[in-house]
Amino acid sequence: MSADNDGPAFVPEGYRVMHKLGSGQTSHVYLAQHAEFGRVALKVPREELHQNPVLRRMFENEVQITLKLANRNIVAAFDGFPTGPGAFLALELCGGGTLDQLLLEKGKLSPERAYRLVANVARGLAHTHEQKVLHRDVKPANVFLTDGGVAKLGDFGSGVFQGEASQDRVGTAFYMAPEVFEGKPSSVRSDIYSLGVLAYEVIAGERPFVGDTYESLMLAHLSGIPRDLRVARPGVPRDVVRVVTRAMARDPDKRFATVSEFVNSIVIASGVAEAADPDAPLPTGRSSRVRTPPDAPEGEGGGERNDGREDEPADTPGGLLAWLRRRRN
Repeated sequence: MSADNDGPAFVPEGYRVMHKLGSGQTSHVYLAQHAEFGRVALKVPREELHQNPVLRRMFENEVQITLKLANRNIVAAFDGFPTGPGAFLALELCGGGTLDQLLLEKGKLSPERAYRLVANVARGLAHTHEQKVLHRDVKPANVFLTDGGVAKLGDFGSGVFQGEASQDRVGTAFYMAPEVFEGKPSSVRSDIYSLGVLAYEVIAGERPFVGDTYESLMLAHLSGIPRDLRVARPGVPRDVVRVVTRAMARDPDKRFATVSEFVNSIVIASGVAEAADPDAPLPTGRSSRVRTPPDAPEGEGGGERNDGREDEPADTPGGLLAWLRRRRN
């Protein structure tokens, strides 16, 4: 595929582009084939990044962050490079669609399935924090499902390394922590709040806070009281309600201090183990490897990720492709 035929201007060595999947804020995404990795989502930066240092930094950050992450509950990166004309990301395709799409199609999930999915996402986020990274946009649209139903956290386009977080209001209003609305820096506990909102939605089948505008959602998060989870979903154990309520506490100091605490609490409270096999291997080629273009100085390297700032994507199949096809606010 050539650049004149809606293909990328640059194709990294070893990849064969099949067709375009969509476009996002920082990149174009293509379905590609690699001899070792198989079918991947190949992301190439948009040309506008050369003139936009903010978007360029987002793409670079995403690559650098993803290189640090290797966990079965995080979308795997296979290959990539963060900067310059040879920048790209090659990512795992998840065949089960997105959690967001699943909720749109199925509505309420079985309690057991909901608890397992929440625990999967939480384990991915716990690993993210262990690597000193903040996600800053935890939501069902950024969670991908394997064919076997295991959830993987993805889309680190808004992510930053801890200590680099600014006071910018980053995230999606349905899931943002109150303190982020107030202009305070993102933190581990603001990610935990977003995880709590996600958990509520997955278990109840509805969002705890709704609104038609950013301002109405901000007011809901700052002063609203969500419907009791047991009313939204009768039969939910009281201990599960306590775990989700604590994660969503308006005061950050009253939330869990770490995501690992949340994981342990939700597993004990629900009595349901995760679906993921703890001994299952990570996808082959997971990027501890670094790709260096021929013209790059020795020592430069990069990684890849699963960007998520996707705008109006083309129609695509399931997995990451479904995520590119259909995303909610």
